[in-house]
Amino acid sequence: MLILQRPEISQEDLGKSRANFVIEPLEPGFGLTLGNTMRRALLSRVPGVAVTGVKIDGVNHEFTSVPGVVEDVLDILLNLKRLVLKVDDQESHTLTVKAKGPGEVKAAQIQCPAGVEVVNTDLKICTLSNDSTLDMEVSIAHGVGIA
Repeated sequence: MLILQRPEISQEDLGKSRANFVIEPLEPGFGLTLGNTMRRALLSRVPGVAVTGVKIDGVNHEFTSVPGVVEDVLDILLNLKRLVLKVDDQESHTLTVKAKGPGEVKAAQIQCPAGVEVVNTDLKICTLSNDSTLDMEVSIAHGVGIA
């Protein structure tokens, strides 16, 4: 027969924004349940910046192909979703991309307003063939749970 004990909780402060918590003893598997629940709750409250909208010249919806672009619109959107940005304020911003082919369009080619910086500049957005052009506006905004 399993005898349940009341768990003891101890906390150790490690600095301004860090701490260690110890909860013991727990039933087998219960620590994993508690840990995953805490992880999900904490990650859902992480503030961040993400792409909230994209406007590409000549494109009416996400299932269209862009003339002169190897990737389809969905692939471009998925690539933009991986964009890592650093923003100094809490405002929404619009970034622009103007590129001429042939060649790859990288995140380094994104034109940002003051206070906005692309961190992963080597991210491939799409590939242009021939003498095609790409004109795109990318809207970004702050939010919670955007990590």
